[in-house]
Amino acid sequence: MVGKQLSSFLQTMADWLPHAATPEPTENLVNVPPGIVNSVGELVTQLSIPVPYQVTIKEALVEALHDWQANPEFENNSLVVLGRPVEDIVPILKASLHEEFPDCDVHFFLGGYQRPPDPLTLPQHLKRELEPADEVPSEIATPVTQTDLDNHVPTVMVVSSLEQCFLRCIQGWEGIEYLQTLSTQDPSRFWVFGCNHWAWAFLERVCQVSAYLENVVALPDLSGAELKEWLSPLLETHIETQSAGPIIRVAAASDGYWNSLANASGGIASTAVQVWLKSLQVRAEAVTEEGAVVDGMSLVELLPDKPTVPGLMPLEAMDRYLLHSLLIHREMTRSHLAISLGEAERSIRSRLQVLRREGIVRQRGRRFSVHPAYYPRLHSELGNNNFLIGKT
Repeated sequence: MVGKQLSSFLQTMADWLPHAATPEPTENLVNVPPGIVNSVGELVTQLSIPVPYQVTIKEALVEALHDWQANPEFENNSLVVLGRPVEDIVPILKASLHEEFPDCDVHFFLGGYQRPPDPLTLPQHLKRELEPADEVPSEIATPVTQTDLDNHVPTVMVVSSLEQCFLRCIQGWEGIEYLQTLSTQDPSRFWVFGCNHWAWAFLERVCQVSAYLENVVALPDLSGAELKEWLSPLLETHIETQSAGPIIRVAAASDGYWNSLANASGGIASTAVQVWLKSLQVRAEAVTEEGAVVDGMSLVELLPDKPTVPGLMPLEAMDRYLLHSLLIHREMTRSHLAISLGEAERSIRSRLQVLRREGIVRQRGRRFSVHPAYYPRLHSELGNNNFLIGKT
């Protein structure tokens, strides 16, 4: 046992030591100019879904479908895919299931769904989306023969984001109870639900959701090698900025760097890519004192420095409750956030502005969410303050 522990410790040290050589510590490095950061950031949004995520979902669905088709009256007819609150699971499910199951009739629902202003009307909203009047569900005859299995085209109903189907408030989870009933009472269709760990932990507490939706699979933590492979399109090509600007190239990093990135980010893709962006530096001679690229430079190299998650400002009690609610629902409007906290909107406006200014909270239109880079710190902060939290 001691030998194994020593071997593990030495391997960990070996992973960290090569990082010191990338880049050379004697180099004078400065922050990347904002224009270049924006150009690289735009390309980040075009990255494909990490392969390990897709493989995990496909393998789980193939197994669950096989069991259900063989015994539809008794086997669970659902699969829940859990991710972190800072991961948008909608595109992950679409990339994993779209055109990958030609023998199934796959339907995607509520991909861009926005909770109605009155959360108590959620069940009616969901019913209109999921139970059109002219829909007649297909049935699998029982007992099932091999011919039945060969000829039947299963219907797969994908509800991409359970977080948007409820609100953390009094009677706010009736939409989830409706989905539980709908899926379990109709064994003729198979259901795939996307959710995050924090929302799932909350729903387990208030309505024992796993008693109805028993089959659960979690997205895996990505290793350093997997993060490197995922980001390889940005590492192997030159990045062109404006027509008059220089070409950007990201320098190669050691295996130690990628392992450090995986450790810092918890293996979460959305967090890792933001930490990776923040770790990029340029040589001081490539930029002016004002932070612009030196005139005449045709190539600017971005050098990966030590990856670290940003620190947190001191949080007030209201900040913690606000962030906890945001992480349960992944993104919310200010009005729904106020309802969730039992506060007037004006009471949370100032704290929301502070958290936005610090970069911890992001805003897209009317909806607010937590910046992925801060998730590891917030997980520890809220867990240490006895909040109900999900997986790291």
